[in-house]
Formats: sequence, structure tokens, C-alpha cells
Amino acid sequence: MRKPLTLSMMAGALVLAIGVLSMNVPDTVADSMTFAALVIDVPDGDTLLVLRNKTRLTVKLPGIDAPELDQPYGLEAKRHAAKLVKGKVVTIDIMHPGNPVYGAVRFQKSRILAHEMVKAGMAWATTMDKSSMLAEAQETAKTARLGLWANSEEEEPVPPWDWRAKKRFQ
Repeated sequence: MRKPLTLSMMAGALVLAIGVLSMNVPDTVADSMTFAALVIDVPDGDTLLVLRNKTRLTVKLPGIDAPELDQPYGLEAKRHAAKLVKGKVVTIDIMHPGNPVYGAVRFQKSRILAHEMVKAGMAWATTMDKSSMLAEAQETAKTARLGLWANSEEEEPVPPWDWRAKKRFQ
């Protein structure tokens, strides 16, 4: 004699089926464009190494370029970024997937790392669109002579893209 399926048995089977199906979905598809990760290292002022689900990822901050490590303010930029996010869980909004991942890094609820770096005078905004939050932050840092803009009245700081170009031709 066959026993009819009860509602609880059907519900249990459904939960089990959903669990099995979700295990086969790649993690990148499940979260697609935003994920949380632990910042394990800060190689320079615009690059992070993060740990996500036991996988190390390199994250580049879009919209900014920090001084190279061998450039004036390069080590200061690295230290500033590390002070803000190293050892902390951040949220990364992917703009360009790949390796490295290009994405906005948010911490402490709504602060954006790229904005904080430019605002402190530790990086250049790579877009000078006047409506850009980063361009506005750069102008404010320049006016206040913060970070790499501290001596800009005597000598304009060399942008990292020019610094790298000079090194290629040496």
C-alpha cells in the first residue's frame, strides 16, 4: 500500500532540490557584480589584494592613479590606503571583471576608497569631467595643499602615467 506524499515531505524535497541546484551555480553568477571581501594586503595606493571565498583577487581602483612606490608620496599613498581598509571587510562593486578586477571599493557603509584617496591628496583623478566627484575632490585637495599637492606652488607633482613613461625610456 502506497502512502500519499505529505505536505512536509514535499516541502523537504523542494528545499533539498533548491540546495542542490544552488550548489551548482558558480559564485560569480550568484553575486554577479557586487561582493564582500577581506583586504589582506595593499601593494600600492590604488591596488588591493583581497580574499573572497578562499580565493585571492587583485582589485584596481578605477578613476584614480596613485603615485608609484618609488615616486614622491608613493609610500604615503600605500600607507594611507592600508590604514583605511587593510584587515577589513569591504564591498566591491565590479566595473570591469577579469584579473585584476576593476571595481569601486566601499568601506564603513558608504565611503568610497578612491574618493578618500583623492580627497587626501594621495592620488590623481583620471577623469577631469567637472561633474565628477573625483575631480572635485582633487581640486579641493590641491587648494588645501594636501598630500602630493603640499609643494605644488613651487613644483607641480609628476603624475604617475608620466613617471612610468619616463622610466620606460631610461
